[in-house]
Amino acid sequence: MSESSTQEEVSAGEGRARAGLPAWARLLRPQQWVKNVLVFAALIFARKLFDPHAFLFASLAFGAFCLASSSVYVVNDLIDVERDRLHPEKRHRPIASGAVLAGPATLLALALTGVSLGLAFWIGRSFGLAVLIYLSMTHFYSLAGKNVVVLDVMLIAAGFVIRAAGGALAIGVPMSNWFILCTLFLALFIALEKRKAELLALEGSAGRTRPVLGTYTLSALSAYTTTSMGGVLISYALYLLDLRHLSERSFQLLALTFPFVMFAIFRYHLLVETQRLGEKAEELVLVDRPMQVCILGFAAVAVAALHLAG
Repeated sequence: MSESSTQEEVSAGEGRARAGLPAWARLLRPQQWVKNVLVFAALIFARKLFDPHAFLFASLAFGAFCLASSSVYVVNDLIDVERDRLHPEKRHRPIASGAVLAGPATLLALALTGVSLGLAFWIGRSFGLAVLIYLSMTHFYSLAGKNVVVLDVMLIAAGFVIRAAGGALAIGVPMSNWFILCTLFLALFIALEKRKAELLALEGSAGRTRPVLGTYTLSALSAYTTTSMGGVLISYALYLLDLRHLSERSFQLLALTFPFVMFAIFRYHLLVETQRLGEKAEELVLVDRPMQVCILGFAAVAVAALHLAG
């Protein structure tokens, strides 16, 4: 028996030893649920944060997207199990390591999908269709889309746009086209930075763990991220100008959120470039104190401008 085969068996044995609730919890990737907070954007910008009915339905929408996204992560891990075993970090995922078997994981994915769609359509037909589109699109991404250069990041960005639009549909308010466009550019920026971080981290082995990385180049990704950064700032500025119907005090306060957005975009880009962060956007936010202060500052000013300034 070869040394590599022995190591694989030991790794699988260790994975099974970790089976149980921790492994199943990791399979759901709850740390990724932070992305679904985007459904609350409509609640804040539609000035319904303190409306109990709207807050309840936004919270239920958040729950529906958490269930749906976890089902997607399980399916993705089932599809990518062999590639994940070649990745220095992803090989520790529950299915790739053997901590969770494929059969039970498949049943879990089906259950999560059913419950998320049931809850979504209970909230409303339009919101239910949004979650259905999200599930269909992300499963297409897992099966084929992630292997098509550029289309892969566009599909990721579309998932964020659906979350933002879904939040508006859940509470029955219109969503600004400029805000949707800003969300699209922001999601593209994060997705492109993730690809750049993966390319830098894996270097020569990038194509084996994620085939599309074999096509991307650092110069192309740099050009794409620069474009998306500009798109975020311009579309957000135009969104702010679209809110001139607010009271003068609210409008002036809301304009102060722009520096926070600029700081967050530029700092995120710098951290990816200098510290090779960015593979996990949610973890970067959790470990970088200036970024945390920036996000809290943005939220505080936005809430003050839209809900307290009159």
